[in-house]
Amino acid sequence: MKKIAFFLPDLRCGGAEKVALLLANEFIKQGFKVDMVLSKAQGEFLLELNSQIRIVDLKADRIRYVFKPLLKYFKSEKPDVVLASMWPLTLLAVVAFKSAKLSGSVLVSDHTTFSQAPLMKKRSTRWFFKYSLSLVYPFADAIVAVSDGVADDLCGLGGLRRKSITVISNPVEINTDLCLKEEGFRNWKNYKGKKIIAVGALKKEKDYPSLLEAFSHLLKKEDAYLTILGQGDLLADLEALAINLDIAERVDFAGFSRRPSAWIASSDLLVLSSNCEGFGNVLIEAMSVGTPVVSTDCKSGPKEILENGKYGILVPVGDVSALAKAMCKSINNTHDKNALKSRAADFSVDKIAKQYIEAFK
Repeated sequence: MKKIAFFLPDLRCGGAEKVALLLANEFIKQGFKVDMVLSKAQGEFLLELNSQIRIVDLKADRIRYVFKPLLKYFKSEKPDVVLASMWPLTLLAVVAFKSAKLSGSVLVSDHTTFSQAPLMKKRSTRWFFKYSLSLVYPFADAIVAVSDGVADDLCGLGGLRRKSITVISNPVEINTDLCLKEEGFRNWKNYKGKKIIAVGALKKEKDYPSLLEAFSHLLKKEDAYLTILGQGDLLADLEALAINLDIAERVDFAGFSRRPSAWIASSDLLVLSSNCEGFGNVLIEAMSVGTPVVSTDCKSGPKEILENGKYGILVPVGDVSALAKAMCKSINNTHDKNALKSRAADFSVDKIAKQYIEAFK
């Protein structure tokens, strides 16, 4: 039986972490042994791991303390496959795995359009990123990107050859049993108007200020209510903006939810307002329960998921007026829910897991 080791910083709420959670649980179902190797064993998703998954805590508070315990783990446990996510930990995984002289394979997976990331604004960081990728990534047995946009970005910023990268979309849990209508409506406090939802961490990349401004325009025409599921450092700023826009009574910053599907299933529309995305899992989560979507056409992810607007309206990044108009149009249109659900099924966990197993070979 093959042993698969996932390697991440932790299992706090995030896209890469959710992908690791879903794939790890699926690989257990398929008969693999799975280790979840974490720089530090913390995060909300730890509680959702299958009980058969072994959690390995490297107890490393900083990146520079990771290499030694990681190398020790590789030498003692000898995993057949290592799937490492999130640069620069991916670099450490490749170097440690090759240093351990194991016969298995190490895969690196990237989920971010790094050219759009704030950390790449520093010239020294951009230089180190390109140099490290060109030096280390060729020694990985496979390089995985979650979208064509991320793959192209790695080539442009990291100097990699496009044919060296395999694109495997993020898996999304398709489980409508989680979407209890009663729970969803309870969350919405039985609000009678149009219910609009956004899901994601309260950080700059999600561009919630544009969403709040667009929502304020929408309220001039529609009776609506907005819930934002997520937590982060920008909460106070966003609450202040909602007050300044005189929409605070129509906006609920509901924090993190373990069961966002119940919220989404009882919503009339999901909006993704990001200025950059690696993929955009929440779009698929919404379509899987038949909830229509509106999204910004950021560099990677949404356009691929929605097939250039076939399954949801795409608007330019940061265009408040276009976003407001798209929201208004979508909540007043009828939607083919079965078509949305069918598209979402393309990203089911079992289908994506099979693609990873092929990449392992």
